[in-house]
Amino acid sequence: MKKLILTTLMSVAAVGAFAQGTVTFLNDTTTLSTPPDRFVRYGQTAASVGLTPGAGAGGTNIQVQLYYGTSGTAESALIPLSAAPARLRVSTSSAVGTWSAGGARTFQTAAAGAQLTLQVRVWDINFGSTYEAAFANGGGFQGKSATFGYVVPQPADPPASFVMANFGGVTIDIVPEPGSFALAGLGAAAGLAAGLGCACLAG
Repeated sequence: MKKLILTTLMSVAAVGAFAQGTVTFLNDTTTLSTPPDRFVRYGQTAASVGLTPGAGAGGTNIQVQLYYGTSGTAESALIPLSAAPARLRVSTSSAVGTWSAGGARTFQTAAAGAQLTLQVRVWDINFGSTYEAAFANGGGFQGKSATFGYVVPQPADPPASFVMANFGGVTIDIVPEPGSFALAGLGAAAGLAAGLGCACLAG
């Protein structure tokens, strides 16, 4: 009887694991053909720190995570994969703009056949251990892709079925820290007050 129960439990566990869907979380040119552009690139603010806007982004401090939800889920309600984020390759790499430590990723709540909405989010880990924390803290390079669709393949489908074929790349820009906004606001207020004072004196 104990053997029967154990066998049944193992079968249920195997079916549960088997049912979870996966995706290949990579953007290298071997995995995804280009065009379209699949890379992480610097935006216009990169020029302020001596980098070239439009160039492939690099640096292992830049983290990359995949977010998902059922098809039609609002961007604000997408959740991150439970697996650790990937990271951009070093700036001296021959494949800047792509991430390493990606690969097969399992969705916590999506089985084969599920229609999903995906999004790639990128941030500097020096400003937060998650995208949400970095966004709240401000600072560093941040960015996110447009949302895109993905239908979870069956486990026996060929490897090419698991790639993020609808992913279109990410542009990352430097996000000012909240203190910078406050200082800018104070500067604007001081300028306005000075202008009003001059106008009053002139009157």
